[in-house]
Amino acid sequence: MADDDAENTDKYGQKETENPSIMDVKRSCRDIFCLLLFLVCWLAWLIVAIMAFTDGCPDNCNDPSKLVYGFDSNGCMCGKDCSADDTKNNVDNTGKKRLYIPDPREASMRLCVADCPPEFAFDKDASILRGTYSCTTTDCKDSTGPTFALQRSRGDTLSNNGKLDNCFVPGSKEGDCWYPAYPTSDVFFKCVPSLPAELTEEDMARMESLGLPVGNAAFGDALAVMSNPAGEFGKLTGEVQSTWPLLLASVIIAVVLGFVFLMLIRMFALPMMWIIVIGLVLVLGFATLLAWDKTGKVDIFGRLSAETGANITALADAAGGNALEGSTEPALVEAAAWILTVISIVYVVLLIFFLKRITIAVKVIVEAAKAMAAMPTIILQPIWTFLSLLILYLWAAFITIYLVSAGEFDPATGTFTYAGGTCKADLAGAELSVVHSAALVSVMLPAGMLLRGTDVGMEISFDNASTWSAAPADGMLQLTDWRMKGSKCTLDAVLQIEKCEHFNTSSSPSMVVGGCFGDSNACDAAHFSSMFQSTLTEPNTAGEIQWSAPEGALRFYIKPSTTVMDRFSFVANIHACNTTAPAGCGAFSLANTVSLGGIRYNDVIFTVETTDFTSSFTVSDGEALRSCNLYGTKETAIEKLIRGREVQLERQGKADVRELGETSWASASVTEWKGMLPVTLDGETYNYFVLFHLFMFLWTNNFTVSSGYYIVCGAVAAWYWELDKKELPKGMVWKSTVRYVRYNLGTVAFGSFIIAVVQMIRILFNYFVNKSKQFKENPVVKALVCIVNCCLWCLEKVIGYINKNAYIMSATHGMGFCKAAFKGFMLLLRNLMRVAAVNVVAGAVLFFGKV
Repeated sequence: MADDDAENTDKYGQKETENPSIMDVKRSCRDIFCLLLFLVCWLAWLIVAIMAFTDGCPDNCNDPSKLVYGFDSNGCMCGKDCSADDTKNNVDNTGKKRLYIPDPREASMRLCVADCPPEFAFDKDASILRGTYSCTTTDCKDSTGPTFALQRSRGDTLSNNGKLDNCFVPGSKEGDCWYPAYPTSDVFFKCVPSLPAELTEEDMARMESLGLPVGNAAFGDALAVMSNPAGEFGKLTGEVQSTWPLLLASVIIAVVLGFVFLMLIRMFALPMMWIIVIGLVLVLGFATLLAWDKTGKVDIFGRLSAETGANITALADAAGGNALEGSTEPALVEAAAWILTVISIVYVVLLIFFLKRITIAVKVIVEAAKAMAAMPTIILQPIWTFLSLLILYLWAAFITIYLVSAGEFDPATGTFTYAGGTCKADLAGAELSVVHSAALVSVMLPAGMLLRGTDVGMEISFDNASTWSAAPADGMLQLTDWRMKGSKCTLDAVLQIEKCEHFNTSSSPSMVVGGCFGDSNACDAAHFSSMFQSTLTEPNTAGEIQWSAPEGALRFYIKPSTTVMDRFSFVANIHACNTTAPAGCGAFSLANTVSLGGIRYNDVIFTVETTDFTSSFTVSDGEALRSCNLYGTKETAIEKLIRGREVQLERQGKADVRELGETSWASASVTEWKGMLPVTLDGETYNYFVLFHLFMFLWTNNFTVSSGYYIVCGAVAAWYWELDKKELPKGMVWKSTVRYVRYNLGTVAFGSFIIAVVQMIRILFNYFVNKSKQFKENPVVKALVCIVNCCLWCLEKVIGYINKNAYIMSATHGMGFCKAAFKGFMLLLRNLMRVAAVNVVAGAVLFFGKV
């Protein structure tokens, strides 16, 4: 027995002596830590995605259309109204969706125009029609159109149709002048310079006199930013938007042709193998003879033409012989002839010596075709892999678009960036005040009158609680006044609530009310916020009322076991505002009587007063860090923090920041949700988020492809090692999938992680090389970069090949990744020449199939 073991063991490990029974192998969960790590990273990836999607929320949420449309010099996006933003000079780009560079020599100067100028415009009137003017003050806008600084001060006659108001003329007022226009073409909302190939002398003279650069070369700087503020990625986004039908059709055609090729292999595997092997001999031989004929040293085709009477030389030229003459150096032709000769000889020698192994390789391909015939559903596996990859690419593309468009546009650099401010030390711990406008509703009861809620309605006492009687009907309190009624109300088909243009607060069956009234009042949330409920039978509606905007009615019940007397008040976020012209907000100041159970009590009075409530909060360290990184300066950060609290107050129906709901997963706003995270998307973390996003894409991409490969390996191995093919169970591919999901997800996650690390290193290496412009022209650096890239590529291919064999061993024997990789590598070393032959032949088949 010892001798037998010695025979089966060599320096490359113990040989396989038994046929494995795939279905009977004892399996257990493998590489669990890797699977858990993969799932945790995916959870983190989801958080990164949500943070990218909600960047700037709630008041300035991220908009990926920023990648399509450009930004003017004020930082306002083309097509957007920034008239209410002082930081963007209150410009209004509504209807102006195209980016135009008025001075090609100064790409930071940008204008938004409705249509790209198609031709030259050399005077003020023509330029105004094209929209190529800068007007950032109210002085140059009136009913007659733009009139600029010098024109207003000297008159149109003196300025000669605005010539002195030309922005290129010294003395013109910046932001209050017009630009002469040049011909452009509209390319994905960018006005790309398209000057005539031959400019006339008159055009060149007028361009020079008006300040425009002369000649096409001077417009190169404008072309550099025309792709997009976000670079080539923005151009790609626009191209995909316009060409996606063609891309989708191309993908579908490629998939169909791929399946046709698989069917051909299944039906004609053996003939195709020998046709490729022998055909390659003939092609190499013909190419070698043709090369030697073109050197002139051997007249092969001329002699054949003389002996056969056919013009073989002309046929050879038609087949591509002309490519080796003409401008080609004779030395190069002869070198090509020698190279082809060596390749042909080596190929024939290898074919002779490795004929047996090539025969084995052909038989392996035939067996693969038989496996496809025995398990036709295996053809569906590439479809699932393709669909999974498609979903992954769409997911990654969406995240990438939002990440690239995150932050604020910087007109100085033409990119989206985070300010990365350093105001945290000054802002953390600061006391900020918030002023919120809402309606203060008060109900006054006469002396001796008390109201008490019950489970079935409400009770009333008129003698200081000595006796109680049931309130009329169900005891609902209703505060109605015609001055609160909305007009032009419509029913929202989705939400099924009324929305009114006048008094524009939407109706609500469960409007949350507040019980704290700012810093000057005591905040007794237990008393005020929980004493009402919007329905009689639902106790979880405490702190809510009903609001009907078309009726101008507030309705609510007193909570059971709660007694009110004298006066009680609450805050309701209803507003006397118009959404249509004349837009604006007024104020409620009214008093009326209360209806109780449908009966109006003249001595029970309610008032509604629009009131400004002031409350304070302390800025936490996390809020200070996020705000300063995002907005740069303390002043802007404070403005955004206060605005965020105002939005929370409005959404939660409160008027005092002390009454805002506690942060929870169930009711957290965007700002509160971000506040729970240990990191934020800001100037310090942005690059790390991008790198993590890239790595997760690489890892998941490799995981998806490897999963399909693993499932196919498991199915084919089960089929191959079943000697009696008639006893094959049904659903081999499905059973392989179940085994994979149940036991070896971690195995594939492990192998995919290694490949992703190598790919990430390659990407980062090339990124930093491309960023180091000073080394680009250094020949030594170029050589080193080429060598490193080659080594990393080889490392990636070697690891990928080892991974594939590890998956085969794992699918066959149920091993973990490390043991399977070792066993697979030893198996390769024991059968090195056979494996090489199989890979060469299989590779040739796939290559010609792709061609």
